Amino acid sequence: MRRGLSLHAAVRSAAVLCAFAAAASSPAMAQGGADTTRVAPPSTPPGAQAQPAAVVARPTSSVAQLGKSPLTPKRAFLYSLALPGFGQSRLDRGSSGALFASVELTALVMLRRVNADLREAKAYRTDSLPTNFTPAGDTVRAVARAPGKYTADLIRTRRLHLEDWLAVVAFNHLFSGADAFVAAQLFDMPVQLSAVPSVNGPWFVASIRF
Repeated sequence: MRRGLSLHAAVRSAAVLCAFAAAASSPAMAQGGADTTRVAPPSTPPGAQAQPAAVVARPTSSVAQLGKSPLTPKRAFLYSLALPGFGQSRLDRGSSGALFASVELTALVMLRRVNADLREAKAYRTDSLPTNFTPAGDTVRAVARAPGKYTADLIRTRRLHLEDWLAVVAFNHLFSGADAFVAAQLFDMPVQLSAVPSVNGPWFVASIRF
């Protein structure tokens, strides 16, 4: 009888131990008993060179996320050739587009001003100022005149100013078109930026894969 009871107690003890082991190996129990202590990352030893921290440039705009240029190089060139900065804006290059648009606006304002000065010089180039008068009955007559300030040299100078600003406008159109053409060609080129710490400050390196 005692032997039967001892065998029965041993079986029950083994069953309890198996149940406890199964409960301890369950995911919930393992998660609850996991060590939550965070190990601090190892510091860089003195004299060792720090590894560069790679920073991958991630486009944030909806146009850049497409991965493909929204304009062909030819169309981008024509857009910016007709209206400087327009092709850059379509390629999500707002800073370059604003720069070309500002140069265009400034050149047009100066072109209008210089053209008005040139028209004024041409309109009054034959005028002169009387310097001496003599009575002639009920009126006076100018006997000496000084030439006005709108001389032929002044007209020539203002015409050169007009041509210079015309050249600025033409150059801005061509350069804006060329910039948009290159930007469309290199739109989907992968670029990786890296920051390398140094004694004099961080160095930023850009690597391009062809």
